[in-house]
Amino acid sequence: MLTDLSTKRIVVAGLGISGRACLRFLASQRAQVSAWDTREQLTLDSEIGVPVTLGQPPAGFWDTVDMLVLSPGIALDNPLLAPVRERDIEILGEIELFARFNQVPVLGVTGSNGKTTVTLLTHHILSEAGLRSAAAGNVGTPAVDTLNQPLDIIVLELSSFQLETTSHLALAGATILNVSDDHLDRHKTLAAYAEAKQRIYNHADHALAWRDQQLTYPLPLAVSISEFGLQHSATDFGLTDNWITWQGEPLVDTTKVQLMGAHNILNIQAALGLAIIAGVTPAVAAQAVYSFASVAHRCVPVSQAGGITWIDDSKATNVGATIAAIEGLGRQRTGKLILIAGGDAKGADVTALQPYLSDYVDALITLGRDGPAIAALKAGAEQTSSMSQAVAAARRLAAPGDTVLLSPACASLDMFKNYEHRAQAFAQAITGAVSC
Repeated sequence: MLTDLSTKRIVVAGLGISGRACLRFLASQRAQVSAWDTREQLTLDSEIGVPVTLGQPPAGFWDTVDMLVLSPGIALDNPLLAPVRERDIEILGEIELFARFNQVPVLGVTGSNGKTTVTLLTHHILSEAGLRSAAAGNVGTPAVDTLNQPLDIIVLELSSFQLETTSHLALAGATILNVSDDHLDRHKTLAAYAEAKQRIYNHADHALAWRDQQLTYPLPLAVSISEFGLQHSATDFGLTDNWITWQGEPLVDTTKVQLMGAHNILNIQAALGLAIIAGVTPAVAAQAVYSFASVAHRCVPVSQAGGITWIDDSKATNVGATIAAIEGLGRQRTGKLILIAGGDAKGADVTALQPYLSDYVDALITLGRDGPAIAALKAGAEQTSSMSQAVAAARRLAAPGDTVLLSPACASLDMFKNYEHRAQAFAQAITGAVSC
């Protein structure tokens, strides 16, 4: 679906990583490009190379614009976009721009949790199988940066924000890993959020769904479907004893993989399924799984100080991610499981945590804006006002053989720059607590 952009007057909205990549690509297509950012103040560098408008656009700004390439961070209902809608200017995102020029097979991954792990694991399997593969999209590398690279296949991590402005993305295989309350501050309802996720299947040849959740299946059921899950299956992916199975046959020994928790068994199954769709044999795909290490800040052990296992799951920015971590680690624990949670819940209902706190968590420590709401879900929970206080409390409660899990169920921006900064504070606090 190649498009001639040389006569198009295009505005790129948002000057983050994705927006700047779009500027570079559009310049290579000789489009007439300018940039706009909703922020009133922004430090600009010389590499942008196009006119830039900040904040409220001046009168007449949109009168000669043909197309708006919108950052996923800007909501479609942003009041500043009212003049764009009134003029019926085409609005698309970076992924849609990529889709119109891409000529390489693509696999797509979305879901509330596990997207990055599955995207990178799928890319790892494909690379180990000898394919020239790239991982792009929400995982960090802009999709448009892969255009014109000598690739055999591309694996895209896709957020609901990216999918909202995507209409023509052809996928050889696609999966919605799971759907739980997230980004309700933007989507307003779970139904609207799930509907955005469903867009991944619009032009997919094959769907991969989690058999425990109907929201992960394509609606309508118009494409070929494979399933994964933790039950026995004679036809698709399943789990028997400690083995991931494929069509009833043992494929991966989960006791030998580097990923922790039952939720990561599902992630491995999804990645295997996508790789098989791409033509990798099950045996080759399975072998590659064993050499894959965990994604940073996703259920990663960061210390054994004091005989305690300290686990960083700071990337768990929603309730579903924390439930997956609690259940996955709780089923395997031998000592106590102590959870540190809290932050900005983004309007989500945190009460869904309660049964998992009851079944698997021995002690709960909270922090952040919505820490009190989480603390109210478990008797004896301890509320703190900083990461150092939370870790000190965990150190006091833990004994050798126990596990302390940082899995906030919340975004980090109420206290930290991002979830990486939160993880760094956790690691520093561990060092301080165990040296006292």
